[in-house]
Amino acid sequence: MTETTEPGGSDAAPATPAMPIVAQRALAAPATVDRAARTVEVVWSTGARARNFVPALGLITEELEMSPNAVRMDALRSGQAPVLNTHRRGDARDVLGRVTAARLERGRGYATLQFSAAADVEPVWQRIADGTLRAVSVGYRVHRYEPRPDVATGETVHRAVDWEPFEISVVPVPVDRDAAVRAQGEQGLPAPAIEPALPDEEPIMPETTPETPAAPAPSAPPSPTQETTVTTTPSAPVPEPTRAAPDLDAVRAEAQRAERERIAAIDAAIEAARALVAADRIPPIRSEAIERGWSADQVRRALFDLLVTTAPKPSVPARPETGPGHDDPAMLVDAMAEALAARAMPGYQPQGNGRHAEFMGWRPSDMIGELLRARGERSVPRNPTLLAERAFHTTSDFPLLLSAAANKMLLAAYQPAQPTYRQIFLRRDFRDFKPHRHLRVGDFPTLLPLLENGEIQAGTMSESQEIVLLQTFARRIRVTRPMLVNDDLGAFTDFAAAIGRRVADFENATAYGLLNSANGDGPTLTTGNTAVFGTGAARANKAGAGSALDLGGLATGRAAIMRQKTLDGLPIAIGSSMRLLVGPNQELAARQLTVSVAATQTSNANVFAGFVQPLVEPLIQNNRWYLFSDPLSAPVYVYGYLNGAEGPQVTTGPVSGVDGVEVSVIFDFGVGAIDWRGAWFNPGT
Repeated sequence: MTETTEPGGSDAAPATPAMPIVAQRALAAPATVDRAARTVEVVWSTGARARNFVPALGLITEELEMSPNAVRMDALRSGQAPVLNTHRRGDARDVLGRVTAARLERGRGYATLQFSAAADVEPVWQRIADGTLRAVSVGYRVHRYEPRPDVATGETVHRAVDWEPFEISVVPVPVDRDAAVRAQGEQGLPAPAIEPALPDEEPIMPETTPETPAAPAPSAPPSPTQETTVTTTPSAPVPEPTRAAPDLDAVRAEAQRAERERIAAIDAAIEAARALVAADRIPPIRSEAIERGWSADQVRRALFDLLVTTAPKPSVPARPETGPGHDDPAMLVDAMAEALAARAMPGYQPQGNGRHAEFMGWRPSDMIGELLRARGERSVPRNPTLLAERAFHTTSDFPLLLSAAANKMLLAAYQPAQPTYRQIFLRRDFRDFKPHRHLRVGDFPTLLPLLENGEIQAGTMSESQEIVLLQTFARRIRVTRPMLVNDDLGAFTDFAAAIGRRVADFENATAYGLLNSANGDGPTLTTGNTAVFGTGAARANKAGAGSALDLGGLATGRAAIMRQKTLDGLPIAIGSSMRLLVGPNQELAARQLTVSVAATQTSNANVFAGFVQPLVEPLIQNNRWYLFSDPLSAPVYVYGYLNGAEGPQVTTGPVSGVDGVEVSVIFDFGVGAIDWRGAWFNPGT
């Protein structure tokens, strides 16, 4: 991440009148350094406002909420959070130490860092111990923003109200000026403004440019009163002996020289940007920079922000075709997903314009690099290890690619599978996960004739007592950084290709598990507190004794269904045809009884051909056989999905504490029995 220098700032107190005193303060070592334990205490964040680019939001002004309810501190408090060298994670030597303690206090984050005794860490540790290197930065992930209007500026500030720090880095250039090694004489207070600091940085996000803070005004030449205040207040408990009077003229001359150099540097930065920024915007920036004590680097950053927000976009010649361009990231993701699906599933028929062929031989790391370039990245690494790191940042389209590829492979396997239970179960989808009641045959009142000038009579609907519940089933697989470094997505593609068929099989097994319960009698209905199939006078939809599947038994079952009555006492509508459900043992008999044959005599004709359709299901046990009327006319069993989303759904998300993406398959499915009318069961012999 490229960071931009924040103003070094100045103390609220007047400048020390004597130059030796100023030099002594600048070189003072931090008081919190423990050389024996190799530890130091730092302020790792103050929630400073910064500019950031988020793919879903674009260029935003970001601010971090520092309350305990907003910051997930588990990673920093685990004792295992790393201390890194400028957020680098490509090599084990980038780890300088670990975070041994972390806390939130008065809107700031504090931590104790312990540094390794390794030889390559020693130069960094020495710079921290002697006060040369003071800036730190925190690496974090944002889980939720809350956009809020800024009354002063009129812009929208995206405040991170749920975020997670997971590493602290030592860096040379600060953004959040108060995030630093705790300095000499702080006595538990936040770091003084003179200490440079580093921004709250999120490694998984793009470059962050901080908001330009109100820098302190440049130090005025010391007045005699100020001189008295500094020189007569000793830092040691014992008064010093007489000292030489400071040369005030030399101090003023040095301050004036430094101010002239600062203004000259500001003018040089403005001249370099004069051709890029509107002329009327330059004088206000120059005046503000001089008045508020900005450095030349701060002026360059302000000019860059102005250029980003106000520069006209280059005109692009109109294309004759409509729709997204050939280099559109969404088009690339779709084409790459088609290539992954075609490569993983023999016989898969890719959709689209055929561009997937371009990516058939590409490795995952090649795809990651191409997606980064399509997003405008100028410095895309070639190293697979670095590309694997970038794949899981929020600026990367790689999680979208995995989700799209998994969806394509899953649906390609799921849609052709047509579970047999759907021919005898009625589909009724679920609005939510609450218990759902379903109308049965005859629940709606019978229509009555309307006489001339007569009143439409009110009827009542009986309330069904049968309840069907929706359940959620899920599985997941992780795609990790080592898999990408090794260019191995085999486990992911095998999972995505197989899960579609597995879900269809699971769906079928769940439905028939319900039907086969209680030795084929089915689940117990609330109404009557008996199973779906029974031999009593109230039901009479089951054979008294099991018999072979033959013409006489089939006629008996069909007649029994036709004699069943609705709740209003009317004959049920069985539909145009019935389904004869059998297992493998009865397939031959079922097909012989229902096949249409040309017969010269009426006695040889198959009377049920066209009226009864055979349905063979391996999950039907032994010699059992069932007759079901059309489920639209007299439903016995129902099934459904959440809000009509048929089949499984694929989601992706980060893996906590690990560089990776979690691909989850969620399946919301429910089955249940709502009535006994419209079916017949024979246990067989």
